[in-house]
Amino acid sequence: MQGVGRICRVPIACILYVQKRILRRETYMEAVQKKRSFLSNLKLQTYLMITPTVLMIVLFGIYPILYVLFYSFTNYNGMSAPDFVGFTNYIRVLQDSSWWLTVKNTFQIGIVVSLIQVPIALILAIMVSGKLKASGFFRAVLFLPSITSTAIMGIVFYFLFASYNGYVNEILIAANMIENPISWLGDGLMAKGVIVSFLSWHDIGFFMLLFLAALQKIPGDVYESAKIDGANTLQTFMKITVPMLGKMFQIISMLSIVNALKLFDSVKSLTNGGPGSDTEVMTMYIYRYFFENTGIPQQGYASAVSIVATLIVGGVAIIYLLFTKKMNYED
Repeated sequence: MQGVGRICRVPIACILYVQKRILRRETYMEAVQKKRSFLSNLKLQTYLMITPTVLMIVLFGIYPILYVLFYSFTNYNGMSAPDFVGFTNYIRVLQDSSWWLTVKNTFQIGIVVSLIQVPIALILAIMVSGKLKASGFFRAVLFLPSITSTAIMGIVFYFLFASYNGYVNEILIAANMIENPISWLGDGLMAKGVIVSFLSWHDIGFFMLLFLAALQKIPGDVYESAKIDGANTLQTFMKITVPMLGKMFQIISMLSIVNALKLFDSVKSLTNGGPGSDTEVMTMYIYRYFFENTGIPQQGYASAVSIVATLIVGGVAIIYLLFTKKMNYED
């Protein structure tokens, strides 16, 4: 009987082993199916969450660009049906000396603004990053212009620099620094100077905060090591601070240039492009033809100008990024 019992144990053990493997496989398959179901639901939730953003980009980004691109090849005036005119509008843009004057004005203002904003923002960031008393107050005051309306502050600057009743002229006359009022906005060069001053004042606070954030990421032991090695303040700034702020320099400089190249509301509220066309910029030129007040709007031509202006600004940004790759310290 014992021999028979031993003989029966083998097939019973095999059957139990097979059943155990089958149960394990079934459990594994159930787990895989649950995981697939979870991942499928997760993907669905992800798509549902990004759908509003994608729709916003399509409706307010891609569609308007395609809309403008289509009408740039027509003579559309906003009222009558558009007729296809090919590259006529683009040829007209390239041959229009008034357009190239606005490009020149835009680049002049943009370059000067960038050369002023970036170094001053860095200096202010260094000043408020130290153990300066009431540094939080100064940060708030310097950042305040960045969150105010550009158009409203442009009107304020207009009254400050008005030719005959402006506060700047009144202060200079009261201080016996000038005898007759200066026509700040009546001369092309001076008007550009006022615009540059306004733009620099308006955006410096924002760039200062960006520099401040980058300064706080620089390890303190780096400065301590430089001090032990005998480096003075200027050497520390040039050899450590500036190189380690390279990426932030790149970002801020690009933002400053691009913002200046697409400026509109500040010029509109300060000079309206005058005197003559001395301060008219690219966006104002587009606005003038798209919303023509003295005649029939030329929206087809304005669309072509918009495409050209976009290519110019985008080209400048790409070229700048290519030439400033070495500024990225982390690379």
